[in-house]
Amino acid sequence: MIATSPFALATCQPGMERALKAEVARIRPDLHPGFQRPGLVTFKATRSPFRPDEAPASVFARLWAASAGPCLTADAVLATAADIGTVRLFLSARDVSPEDDHPHALRVAIQRDLSGWDRTLRPAFTGGAIQPGELVLDVLTWPGEAPVVGWHRHGPDRHAEPGGAIPVTVPAGAPSRGYRKIAEALRVFRPPLAQGDGVLELGSAPGGGTRAWLDAGCRVAAVDPQPLHADLRGAPGLKPIAARVGDLAPDSLPPGLKWVSCDAGITADDLVHALARLKPSLGAVKGWIVMLPVADDAAAKRLPATLQKLRKLGATHVVARQLPSNRGDVAVYATR
Repeated sequence: MIATSPFALATCQPGMERALKAEVARIRPDLHPGFQRPGLVTFKATRSPFRPDEAPASVFARLWAASAGPCLTADAVLATAADIGTVRLFLSARDVSPEDDHPHALRVAIQRDLSGWDRTLRPAFTGGAIQPGELVLDVLTWPGEAPVVGWHRHGPDRHAEPGGAIPVTVPAGAPSRGYRKIAEALRVFRPPLAQGDGVLELGSAPGGGTRAWLDAGCRVAAVDPQPLHADLRGAPGLKPIAARVGDLAPDSLPPGLKWVSCDAGITADDLVHALARLKPSLGAVKGWIVMLPVADDAAAKRLPATLQKLRKLGATHVVARQLPSNRGDVAVYATR
């Protein structure tokens, strides 16, 4: 029975492979990049074999697994499962970004390919909830390519869904993809929200994130010079504040705020400056969930320094993840 592998695999947002490799070179220099596809990078473990219970703390990786590499046939996939001694399966496309990120024809091809592998492989595996400690086979497919196969030991610090997907149901009429971003962040970071917690949302229009916070049972002070979507006007628990983030007066904030949220696309430095300026009026705030741009290599390289700036603002715990709904940004959860 195989327990470890000379290779590891990680998935990421397509286009962020270079950022992932640079990050791994910093946090795990014993992992050297190897085989690569858009949204997937394998690494050779040079110090010791990669264990299925390893999950390096990466911003850009959606999943980690010990790697068997590409498997050309279904028999090869099943032989890998037998070799590692598992009857548990995670099957997904290698890119689990929201469907609206793909053209219709590609969505159809992804689903057709995935369905074909599901029909072939699923009967050999056991269904039901996967328990912590179980080994799980990760099969990552893409139209026209052999699936890439790995395995991980399931647990609370691992991807909970196939491919690292984060299932979120977006309600009809949600005004922007911001709903999915905040909903994913709430699901992954699990902040200790209480019913009626006050949220200061910086740069709220058109209101996707606003709707997600309201649906989570919070009250929202929504700051933006542009109006929110008409469906949100008059929503219970919502207080619109017509102002730019840079013009927001600290003494204009409502009392009892517990969280700060921002998905305004402003630079990391501008956001840190705004938080520092508002800090005297945010003494009761428990933490922040903000989206920071990492659209280029320079911004990705500056991310550790930006997270350190958040710590200097009083955050005692800071974690960043590029979630499936993030495009050119990452979600950051910081608590005080």
